[in-house]
Amino acid sequence: MTGGQVASLTEGLNEALGLRAGVTAPQSGLIERHMTVDPDRALVPLGQFRDTFIIAIDGDGISIIDQHVAHERILFEQIMERLTSGPLGSQRLLEPVLIELSVAQREALAMHEEVLTRFGIEVVEFGGDSLRVAAVPAILRFEEAAAAVRALADDLEGLERGARVEIALRRIAALMACHAAVKANDPLTLEKMRYLLTELRRTAYSTICPHGRPVVLRLPRREIEKNFDRA
Repeated sequence: MTGGQVASLTEGLNEALGLRAGVTAPQSGLIERHMTVDPDRALVPLGQFRDTFIIAIDGDGISIIDQHVAHERILFEQIMERLTSGPLGSQRLLEPVLIELSVAQREALAMHEEVLTRFGIEVVEFGGDSLRVAAVPAILRFEEAAAAVRALADDLEGLERGARVEIALRRIAALMACHAAVKANDPLTLEKMRYLLTELRRTAYSTICPHGRPVVLRLPRREIEKNFDRA
């Protein structure tokens, strides 16, 4: 979420909570960012805002969860855990997916072929600048295959030669999680929201996604009460 989006959301929330124009929130700030989801406190989803943010409550406040980055964090940790015991599940593509890449991008993929295999990714030469995507991780949808491999080639091209395997693993895991996660503007059922919130509580690091974006904005009960003169 960009700074402008956060500012806009904060303004809207302040208005919704009855803060008049020119009246500022307490010094502690109405909205707390980079909050870790409490594993001992279940969040109850109320619904979505703009099919992008999950609005949830518990006994001590209101949480606004970015559904994409929350799912991205969940999938990233699941992928990294799975890799400790073996390769990811893979799906072979029955329909050919062809992508054109630069020489440097193709070399980057070839250089990390062993790591790609651990993720269930298989690309083969198809002549000229083209590669055929033969297999991708099972967590990816078919329509995400081409974009994911192209983004992966871009990302791996930026790695210095001789970079540690662990760096490549984390980069690929983060990218696969991003492409496999639910997107902004995706309508979710309450069941899906509950699933995401439950899994988020199980993550080791629920504050930010693998790319550094905040997962949760929090409105503590004490601040809500102060702004309604109930403190």
